[in-house]
Amino acid sequence: MNIIGIDLGGTKLLGIRADEDGKVLAEDRVPTLAHEGPDRVIDRIIDMIGRLAKAGPVDAIGIDVPGPADPFKGIVYGPPNLPGWPEKGVHLLQIAKDRLGYGDKVSLTLVNDANASALAEYSYGAGAEKFMGKKIRHLVFLTISTGIGGGVIIDGKLLLGANGFAAELGHVIIDAFGYRCSCGSAGCFEAMASGTALAREGALIVASRRPTLMADMAGGDPDKVDAKVVSEAAQKGDPAALALMEREGMLVGVGVTNFVHTFNPEVVVLGGGVTHAGDLLFKPARATVESRIMPAYRGTFEIVSAVLGDKSAALGAVAAAVTGDGRR
Repeated sequence: MNIIGIDLGGTKLLGIRADEDGKVLAEDRVPTLAHEGPDRVIDRIIDMIGRLAKAGPVDAIGIDVPGPADPFKGIVYGPPNLPGWPEKGVHLLQIAKDRLGYGDKVSLTLVNDANASALAEYSYGAGAEKFMGKKIRHLVFLTISTGIGGGVIIDGKLLLGANGFAAELGHVIIDAFGYRCSCGSAGCFEAMASGTALAREGALIVASRRPTLMADMAGGDPDKVDAKVVSEAAQKGDPAALALMEREGMLVGVGVTNFVHTFNPEVVVLGGGVTHAGDLLFKPARATVESRIMPAYRGTFEIVSAVLGDKSAALGAVAAAVTGDGRR
């Protein structure tokens, strides 16, 4: 099979041509230029598919999008980092079908980007390994970056729910009295443990004028503190940053504990920029899970790092197109 996978991001549009085993045969990247609105962005998607299709026949196309999407109807609902996309929805798949002119010869699939990454890690990445001598069939994926996204594989199938909105793991509430979240709720996993949340805690320390390496790296400006500053300061031994990373790992561990109890996975895969901190994140996260998990669950799962990097969502779009996840 020849499959095209398109990853629609807020800043970049990444397209790949791959086979059903996830081997990338060609790649194309352009800026999304999201500020120009949905019509121009869709033009770029169609142009990218056209360029990737020049290499030969195409059997299927998958498109992943950064926000609420109904994969059954092919509708994208107002992604927060794509300005001008209406909350009432854009019929992206129908528009693409009409513009591409493939008719029923080429199947098109729509998938949320975090779900796509979960499917990619399951099909081609960390979840493609064996656990306790068996092929993995149950997986939870978390991307911990500016926000927190998630995807869940149950018995080899992507968990979608009634409208394709399942597994918004970043918006599971872990502190009823916690910080306000961008979704409008408060105390969400994302509001407490994302890279944005980690940066917020670092900025508070810098704003207090407490002498720290974080303050030196940010030139004393709280607005210049991001998750990378906190992580790098921690790696250099800054006590304040180390304490923040310990807290971050603990909060991630709380979320993971919830998801292990809910979904009983064999593997929990953690990806995203914050996980680049390595053991500074994974060690306290694993320790928290170990201390809070119900005894019966111990030894039934692993917590591992994602392996597919920035191509994971595009590869997930490929995997969705291969498996038909998202289509009825």
